[in-house]
Amino acid sequence: MRKKWLPVAAGFGLGAVMLLTSGFSAMAGTSGYDVYKTALKNTKAAESITSHVDMTVTDNGMEVLSGTAVIKMNHKLKTMSMVAAMKDGKQTHEVQAFRQDGKMIFKSSDQEEYRLMTQNASKWQHKDGAETAPNMPKAAEQVVDALVGNIRDLATVENESDGSKHTELHLSGNQIPAVVNALGSLVASKAGSGDWEHGSRKQAAQSPNPSSDLELNLPKLTDNIKIEHINFDAKINPDQILEKQTAEINITGTDDSGKSHILTVQIHIDFTDYNQTTPDRVDLTGKRITEVQSDGPKRGWHH
Repeated sequence: MRKKWLPVAAGFGLGAVMLLTSGFSAMAGTSGYDVYKTALKNTKAAESITSHVDMTVTDNGMEVLSGTAVIKMNHKLKTMSMVAAMKDGKQTHEVQAFRQDGKMIFKSSDQEEYRLMTQNASKWQHKDGAETAPNMPKAAEQVVDALVGNIRDLATVENESDGSKHTELHLSGNQIPAVVNALGSLVASKAGSGDWEHGSRKQAAQSPNPSSDLELNLPKLTDNIKIEHINFDAKINPDQILEKQTAEINITGTDDSGKSHILTVQIHIDFTDYNQTTPDRVDLTGKRITEVQSDGPKRGWHH
């Protein structure tokens, strides 16, 4: 099955992040969540940070997708750079992204051109020009808390001898809220069906994000889809800042032929170089450039 790997990877990433958000939101009101929430706020307040991301997806124990990314952000300088690689088990595809001089620049390893997009002002940009990631609205937090119920009591925090802390939320079986199970099932079924491949070739050519055809062996789960377990872990350093974060999600289901599948998604993120990160720049002199249109940033919470 040939797919655009960026939408598929983004789908898994989005699903994992949403589940991660739901999971840690479930810890609201507990010491584990309070510790994590403080660390998350401190992390978001950093002027700059480097994130090292590793992700793997296996089907019945066989790796079908893996990826790495190094993302450097500097909110004060309004710059970013990313080098990412995605492997389907046979081939590796790479993509680079840069934010510099008010523009986003994308380059895929299988394309000669650099795609350039002028950015509009961020939704959460302050009047003084500074940018910060948006916080989840209080009402949304309350809705999530109500949906997840009492699993927040299962979150734990452990103090380490070096002053760091380890927070975790491990759920399985009936501990997993129905809404989280439904979300995970939806992501798993869409990832295998290729329903994220919308748009014409013309639209794809105008997209700022370069896509590479990637051979994936993701199963198309159609029945009995269920999240078996979710494990979230975070290490917080003595300065109350996130040092690393991991997530493992195990999903089972059957395809149209009745074959059973066990999908396992693992994500590991290391955070380094707080307030000391300088994103890379790309020199476009002499490069083949294609300018693409942007409808403006649509990320974040809209108030």
